[in-house]
Amino acid sequence: MSHQILLFLVLLTRGLATPQPQDKAPCKMVDKKALCQSLGLYQVPPILPLDIEALDLSGNQLRNVLASPLSFYIALRHLDLSTNEISFLQPGVFQALPHLEHLNLARNRLAVGTALSAGGLGPLLHLTSLDLSGNSLYSGLVEWLLGEAPRLHTLSLAENSLTRLTRQTFWGLPALERLDLHSNVLMDIEDGAFEALPRLAHLNLSRNSLTCISDFSLQQLRVLDLSCNSIEAFQTAQDPQAEYQLAWLDLRENKLLHFPDLAALPRLIYLNMSNNLIRFPTGPPQGSDGIHMPSEGWSASALFSPSWNASTRALSQLLNLDLSNNEIELIPDSFLELLTSLRFLNLSRNCLRAFGARRGGSLPCLVLLDLSHNVLEALELSARALGSLKMLLLQDNALQDLPPYTFANMASLQQLNLQGNRVSPCGGPAEPSLPGCVAFSGIPTLRVLSMAGNEMEMLRAGAFLHTPLTELDLSANPGLKVATGALAGLEASLEVLALQGNGLTVLQVDLPYFRCLKRLNLSENRLSHLPAWTQAVSLEVLDLRNNSFSLLPGSAMGGLENSLRRLYLQGNPLSCCGNGWLAAQLHQGRVDVDATQDLICRFGSQAEVSLSHVRPEDCEEGGLRNINLIIILAFTLAVAILLTTLAACCCVRRQKFNQQYKA
Repeated sequence: MSHQILLFLVLLTRGLATPQPQDKAPCKMVDKKALCQSLGLYQVPPILPLDIEALDLSGNQLRNVLASPLSFYIALRHLDLSTNEISFLQPGVFQALPHLEHLNLARNRLAVGTALSAGGLGPLLHLTSLDLSGNSLYSGLVEWLLGEAPRLHTLSLAENSLTRLTRQTFWGLPALERLDLHSNVLMDIEDGAFEALPRLAHLNLSRNSLTCISDFSLQQLRVLDLSCNSIEAFQTAQDPQAEYQLAWLDLRENKLLHFPDLAALPRLIYLNMSNNLIRFPTGPPQGSDGIHMPSEGWSASALFSPSWNASTRALSQLLNLDLSNNEIELIPDSFLELLTSLRFLNLSRNCLRAFGARRGGSLPCLVLLDLSHNVLEALELSARALGSLKMLLLQDNALQDLPPYTFANMASLQQLNLQGNRVSPCGGPAEPSLPGCVAFSGIPTLRVLSMAGNEMEMLRAGAFLHTPLTELDLSANPGLKVATGALAGLEASLEVLALQGNGLTVLQVDLPYFRCLKRLNLSENRLSHLPAWTQAVSLEVLDLRNNSFSLLPGSAMGGLENSLRRLYLQGNPLSCCGNGWLAAQLHQGRVDVDATQDLICRFGSQAEVSLSHVRPEDCEEGGLRNINLIIILAFTLAVAILLTTLAACCCVRRQKFNQQYKA
């Protein structure tokens, strides 16, 4: 009976509040969800089904949130009021929604109006997630706003103006598990600020103004994001009460000077310290007493101290380590030895001159190693090291004169990038071995290889025998000479081949035999002829830009008609006539010829015209004119010969007559 009375009162209030009801609400209904976003609304729509469970009012122009008509929808569980102009919340407005679990008030004006004048949001006894990001909230205001929310699991205070966290900031949120504080201006976190959050597992403090993390003691925390601050040191508490659960730590884009002591974090699996100022000691300086001393600027966690060994031992469960964009000149062997579970290691954009995994079994689980953009001159890899490595990135270094079987000993290597070095490949097993060359034949797992920009002079026969590459980049090696049979053995596997910018005048590769080839880049050479594709192949993309092609005869290109999808031809001295195959592709649209508006050709020595505007009859008329000219010239020549013959005969007869007359 009481429920019937309550329903009657709600309907009565609804009628009084809306003396001029609309026939239909402007919102879209999906099941029990009312989707009212971006409709230019100034108030909560009063005419919606009473049993809706989700109401989306984001992106409107609401300024006030009143109990009426919002309290009509007592079944609401999800309420999205984000991206409005809300500056006033009627006291108790959310307490009238007994089932409300998810509330989004992001990107409003809660800090500049009277929203907080009557106790903020009040107690939110059933709420599990709350988003208050982007409201210009400042320290002290948050405590007033939050109130009691004993079931709250997720809270976002991101993109506000908080400068300090105190013990009182989160006092009423004992069930909180996820806390997002990114993009504030936090400079100070009071000791015990998170003690009221015993279940806190995910904490985002990125993009603040923190300078130091000392006595870190959140044992229950699993994910911590401290990226994009000004942190110079990270230190855990000396005597933690329980084992740390931290598995994910992000310290990128800070001001760390050395690798922190992480001995207390044995469960760590992800560690990102990229874009810092980290250096490893380059060697143990000698003290006056002959004892090796740590390098200047190093704390107690330096390489040669017991805490360093404990720290690296703690990283035995680490899977992902990013140290890119630092100032590292040397990676000590002792650092790598204990990373027995590591799968991804990024050391790119440092100052490394050498890298070594000299001991058998080093980094046994490593799958990806990025050493690109250093100044590497030496690479020392044990025959049994890096047994699981699939991707090795070495581009933009100074490698040359490597041991010949540097890569052949890697049992799982699939992708190798050597772009921008000075590595020279050896020939096949039957070719004489040259000093300083590196073998790329007989690597059965290797699929992708880039040797662009290596100042290669010669690619010898059999260079990739028994290495079933699918992608090969040999671009940007000006003056490269490709020997006959240099790509032998790749006919059944190669799908992508790049020979761009090598100055080639003749192509010593039997391309029609590469039946799996799908992408071929021959741009920026001096080629004028292609081998004839007389049988169907798989080629889809052909790049011939900036060469010397005048004709692409159908007899050479016929085998590409069923597979070719895109053809690049800009920068070639194309002839307008004699390119019937190309003209047919343009007019029929079977092949996408890139930038057809700029593709030009010439009628002999005449002015350039757009190839797409050339008609068959233009070439036919030119051909008829040429035939007529030839006929006229031939007729003139024949007449001249006939007249010359007649004149000669007459001259001979006259001479004979004169001789007879004299006699």
